[in-house]
Parts: sequence; C-alpha cells; structure tokens
Amino acid sequence: MKPRAILTLAALSIPVGGVAADGPPTDPAPSRAEAPAGSLDARFRDLESMNRAILERLDRSERDRRAADERYRSLESKYEELRDRLERQDGRNADEGSPATDLEPLLGSEGFRDSPSDHDESTGDQADEASDRPTFPELPLRAAFGEEGVALRSFDDEYQLRFRILDQTDFKLFSPGDQIPASSGLYIPRVRIYFEGRLTRLFDYEVSIQRSVEGVWDLLDGNVDVNIDPRFRIRFGRTLVPYSYDWYDHLEQYFITPERSLFPLNFGLSRSAGLMAHGLLFDDRMEYAVGGFDGHLTGLADENTTRDAVSYLNFKPFLKTERFPLLRDFNFGFSGYLGEQVVPQRPLPLRTSLQSSENDEAARRATSLFLDFEEDAYLSGDHSAIAAHLAWYVGGMSFEAEWQGSRDHYTRSGMPFRLFSVPATGSHITLAYFLTGEKVRDRSRVDPLRPFDPTRNSWGPGAVELFARFSELRLSDEVFRAGLADREKWTNGLALTDIGLNWYLTSYLKIYLDWQRSYYDSPVELNPHLHSRINDLFWIRGQLYY
Repeated sequence: MKPRAILTLAALSIPVGGVAADGPPTDPAPSRAEAPAGSLDARFRDLESMNRAILERLDRSERDRRAADERYRSLESKYEELRDRLERQDGRNADEGSPATDLEPLLGSEGFRDSPSDHDESTGDQADEASDRPTFPELPLRAAFGEEGVALRSFDDEYQLRFRILDQTDFKLFSPGDQIPASSGLYIPRVRIYFEGRLTRLFDYEVSIQRSVEGVWDLLDGNVDVNIDPRFRIRFGRTLVPYSYDWYDHLEQYFITPERSLFPLNFGLSRSAGLMAHGLLFDDRMEYAVGGFDGHLTGLADENTTRDAVSYLNFKPFLKTERFPLLRDFNFGFSGYLGEQVVPQRPLPLRTSLQSSENDEAARRATSLFLDFEEDAYLSGDHSAIAAHLAWYVGGMSFEAEWQGSRDHYTRSGMPFRLFSVPATGSHITLAYFLTGEKVRDRSRVDPLRPFDPTRNSWGPGAVELFARFSELRLSDEVFRAGLADREKWTNGLALTDIGLNWYLTSYLKIYLDWQRSYYDSPVELNPHLHSRINDLFWIRGQLYY
C-alpha cells in the first residue's frame, strides 16, 4: 500500500507546482470551483428577472382579455335586447297591420370590393396617374321601409336616398251625363316617383317625375336645399312656390278633399324654377319663405322674361305654451306675389275638379268647365295676388280656411297695347273629423289605430274621416266686357260644395268618396243643347302612397 500512496501524492503535487511556477499573484485568486458558482448565480438572477417580466406581461394580457370579454358580453347583451325589442315591435306591427320597420343592414363596403385578381395591373405612368387620383371610400349602407318610403342610408346618416311612390286613380260620374267635353270614366290624375335624400347634413335634394291625366311623364320637382341653419335655408331649382296655404303647406296626397279649392286650383302658381330662402324662427313659431321664380303658368318651358317675387308667412303662436293646449296647432298667416307677364301666354280654362298645367283633350274630358277664354285672349302685363289663411288641428278635427285675391292683365290679338285688368277673389272653408279616434296635428300621414288588412289578420275598420268644404270664386265682369270670354256660354262666378269621407285602410292606402256640386251664378253650357246653373260630380279616388 505504501508505493500507491506515494504515487498519489506525486500526482496531486503536479498542478500545485504548475501554479507556483507562474509566480504568486498580488491578490489571492479564487479557486476553480468558486468561479463557476458566481457565474451561475448571476445567470440565475437574470432568469428570475426575465421570468418576472414574462409573468407581468402575461398578467396584463389576461386582464386585457378579461376586459375585452366583458365588453363583448355587454355588447352581445345589448344586441340581444335590441333584437328582442325589434321582434316584439314586429309582432305588434303584425297584429296592427303595419309593416316591420328596419331591414337587415346591407353588406359593408368590403363586401363589394373587387379582389386583386379582378384588376388589371398598371405600370409606369398609368400606375403613377392612378396613385395621384383621389379615392372615395365606399360606405356601408342600411335599408329601411317605413314613413319615409324605401330608404338607403349610411350608418352615420350623412348620405341618404329615399324612394317614394304616389299613385292616384279616379272614377268620375258627371250629372248630367251628356256633358261636352266632360265625360264620366276612369282617369289617372297623378302618378309620381320621388327620389329624395341627403348629401351630408348640409345638402338635401329632391327629384321627382309625374305622369298627369294627359299621359305624359315630366319633371315635377328638381331642387337642392342648403341646410345652413333651421332658421335660414336656401333652396334652388324647380319647387313648390310659397303662395297660398292650400298649395305650400301640404302635398296632394294629404288633402282633405280630392283636389284644391277653386281659387288655388285655377290661379295658384303651382311649381316653378327659382331661388328661395326659408326657415323657422322664434322657437319654430313662425315659418317664412321668400324667393324669386320664373313665373310661367303652363308646361315646363320658361317663356317669360321676368320673375315673380313671392313671400309666405305662417304663425303658430301657441305652439310652445302649456296654458292653451287646444290651440297648440292653431295657424294663421299671409302670402302674396308680384310679377309681370312679358311674353303673352294663353290662359287655361277654369275648372272645377282637375289640377293640370295642360289643356289637351284628356284634361278637358276629366272635369267640368265654367269659363273658357276666347282663342285671341292672352295673359300679358302685371299680375299680383294676396292671401290670408287660418288652420286649426286639434284631436281628430281639421279646420282650414283661406281668402285669396288677384289681379291679372289680359290682351287680345290685334290689340297688343291695350290691357284689360281682371280682378278675381276666392275663398274656402274646410272641416274634417276622424270618427275612429285618430288624432292629427297637421295634414300628413295617417296611421289607423285599427288598420284593415286581412292579409295580416287585421280586420279593423281603418280610419274614417268625414269632411265638408264650401268654396267660391268670382271674376270681374270685365272678362266679358273685354270680349275675353263668351257671356252666353260661361259664368264668372260660382260656389262649390264637397261632402264625403276618407277611408284610410292602412297607412299607405286611402279612398276618397266625394259628392261635389257646382252652383253657377249664370247658366253654363254643359253641351250645345244644355245650359244649367247646377252640376254634380260623384267622385271616387283610390290612392297608394309610401
């Protein structure tokens, strides 16, 4: 055993001697076992620091995920609640016979974009030119059907397009039945297609076309409304002229009687091209409109070289008061125009039951005439008119009254420098009341409380409105003295009564039933062998509007 021990000691002495041969260090060096131990501790501490950072990030990510989950569940809950409300509303609409309100949203813009493979690759100048062109983002749309017709809107309501349709069909039975040219039968007084909408909240637009009784499609309205402020708006284009409450306040589809009263029917300015400022003032208590228009009376072409100045005021003094709730929708106001007819123009015959800007055979057959001008009579020179109106809507009652007065100048062929002044006055009083409980605040869409729509299992009576109207019109006797019309055939004064009812089956379907009687101041030629002071019309009108 002693020799093995000696060899072992000799082996251990070799590294010691090697270290000693290099010379002793100034500072004692750590042993080989101590150096790896310090390095491992540092690495361990680095790993611990990295682990803590990773754990903190994971913790933050988990908190963010939980917050996102909470937001998603909240949105999902609100969505489910909204869907349930819409389903309940649709159920109630089905019971009441009204259609559902909103349709499903349309696809977003990304659903309509072409894939890259659908585009031709451009190179060089074409690519540079394409990159310089401005791009307009495609907007997702939502669709709806309701009070505004069929509508397409962007989700922020900045862009809108609405479609509406008005279709009216008349059955007229004249008594006596052998009148010439008036003839009993079916007529289409109006078919209209409306395109309305918005191009940002600053601009509203309207374009509509109409087929009248003469069977020709023409432009009805085409205008742009600049919504600077509810108190001051600018409209330009072809639009309703703000003269007469009967013309300017509500459209034909909302009439109490099938057509307007005698004066606005025959002397209203109807629609013209022009520029108009309008708005609501004093907390919506006053509506105003003032503008300049082309002043033509018939057709679409403007053959006049001057313009008419037109103004309109309507007041609702009790609109915001709580002391007089029954007078909240009481209206009164004034309107008028002043202009000049430079280019002579043939006047239209005066009618009892048709609004038309033409004088063709179809228009003459659809109404009784009480004054037709001679072939050589023309409108020329100054013309002016004023009007004052009252209107009151409370509960189920509608009351409207208006007085109008005008002065037109006429001439005859061969006498271009001689003008004949012919004043005219007219008035009407209209009263209507809903028997079925519907309430009104103006003349607008009526939603029956119990619609009649068997296809939706709704067997209610609809809305039933009784009405009565008295209307009159008088022209100066100068119309006969000047030879503008034949006193032996026509009259320059008459009164008109309308008695009937309106049946609103649903919010979109309406039937007028009207008995109209004319009382002429002097006998009128109904045919070459018959003159009469009385004329009757039994009138049924069916209307679709949405």
